[in-house]
Amino acid sequence: MEKKKNNALEKVENIAGNSSPNGYESESVQMAKINADKKEERERIKLAKQREKNRIKYEREKLKIEQKEEKEKRAHELKKERRKNKNGKGGFVAAIISLSIISLVLAGVLSYTLLMPSSADKSLEAGYSRAFYNTVDYVDNIDLNLSKAFATNDRVALQGYLTDTAINSELAENDLQSLPLQDESKFYTTKLVNQIGDYSKYLNKKLARGESLTDEDMSILYRLYEANKTFKASLSKMMDGMTEDYSFSSMAGSGNGNIVIEGFNELQNLSVEYPELIYDGPFSDGINEREIKGLSGEEISKDRAIEMFNSTFANYGIEDTESVGETAVGIICYNIEAQVDGELLYAQFSKKGGKLIMFSYAGSCKDTILSEAQVMEKANAFLEKAMLYDMKPVWIDKENNVYTINYAYETNGVIVYSDLVKVRVCAETGMVIGLEASSYYTNHTDRVIETPAISKATALSKVSSNIEVETSRLAVVPIGTKTEKLCYEFSGTYDGETYYVYIDAINGAQVELFKVIRSTEGTLLM
Repeated sequence: MEKKKNNALEKVENIAGNSSPNGYESESVQMAKINADKKEERERIKLAKQREKNRIKYEREKLKIEQKEEKEKRAHELKKERRKNKNGKGGFVAAIISLSIISLVLAGVLSYTLLMPSSADKSLEAGYSRAFYNTVDYVDNIDLNLSKAFATNDRVALQGYLTDTAINSELAENDLQSLPLQDESKFYTTKLVNQIGDYSKYLNKKLARGESLTDEDMSILYRLYEANKTFKASLSKMMDGMTEDYSFSSMAGSGNGNIVIEGFNELQNLSVEYPELIYDGPFSDGINEREIKGLSGEEISKDRAIEMFNSTFANYGIEDTESVGETAVGIICYNIEAQVDGELLYAQFSKKGGKLIMFSYAGSCKDTILSEAQVMEKANAFLEKAMLYDMKPVWIDKENNVYTINYAYETNGVIVYSDLVKVRVCAETGMVIGLEASSYYTNHTDRVIETPAISKATALSKVSSNIEVETSRLAVVPIGTKTEKLCYEFSGTYDGETYYVYIDAINGAQVELFKVIRSTEGTLLM
């Protein structure tokens, strides 16, 4: 993996209640965030599995019809041969019976072939099983750490328990999203673990600032603890009810009689068991009610959205374009998909204004042929086509032959990290294979950038002398979901590691500090 131009708010992600989240995470960078590319991959696998499921269903129905027709044909032929047999023509009857037996055997083989799990099916099944049992472990860990949080009187220990709770919540959310459950089945549990993690980080920041936790703080945490205990008990009940041959792939079905689906569906009662959190955090209730600032114009029709899709991807060789519903949370969009060389291309266009909010193409990139500069040209051209102007690349990363470039809006030389767009480009073909712009359209507006009250030199004096500062500039940094601050951004190294420090350009306080963490999952900022 290669990494260049690392600027600090890569951690900005969209976290909404649909397959492609819409909230904006910034105040508390999550401590174990799995790379956004994995979410795109999970969605690709989910869609591929659904297509395979539909194919098998079609083949089953087709087989039933063919068997019925063959049975009727055999019955008719046998009646004819019985009549002929009276005239000594029994040999033809034997041939028909033999042919019928062969047909039944072939039909049985065909049915077995269609329904026999392939290596891909087995891989998916193993992945689903691992995700489920990982979720069980993480939920147990959340329960353990929260119980310790209520049992300790030590401030440092409490911070440790809250940190561990946040990390396990992050990991549980990732595995929950990997399960092939319908979104409505896992909505409440995903929301629960997200809020537990988010609230734990919120409390941890209070402690880090030297503040004490109030009775109300601990009361809310206890209610979340109780809700998690309900979730834990439900998971235990699901495991007790599983048979030895339980198929985790069956979670993609309707749910009648499925112990796991029914268990998750029952957990919708959790929605009244924990409070509506109104603090300014990325999982705060009301996050989906945020004003969408960057969209204007009249609402477009579904047909117009399809026209825009066809125009945007005219050079991709798309086939079988169709509308596949609408999003109902955050930015309201039409969902459009098509096939490109047998792979899915999926996109969302906003109802209001008809803007391309996101798209993802599931094609593979097997080699690195194009340079970073060539890839950047492709990404810049695509942004221009999407009418996203004044965007400056602030982070570029390459993994698995795919470049991921984060762009932020720039005005008068100031980077605005709230208005972020992510572009993915295949390093083999130069094809733009992904875009995520919901943060941009949620936050983009005409801003009046205030004048710094302190100089860059004064701000630099607030940065630890251990960090060898290499770059600096002004940036507007999002604080939670409602506030922004003008900061000096300093990047530099210490002990071989890269850090980003944000100093408030008005009062000189440290707003945020990130450390670049390289792992097998990609590059994280913590």
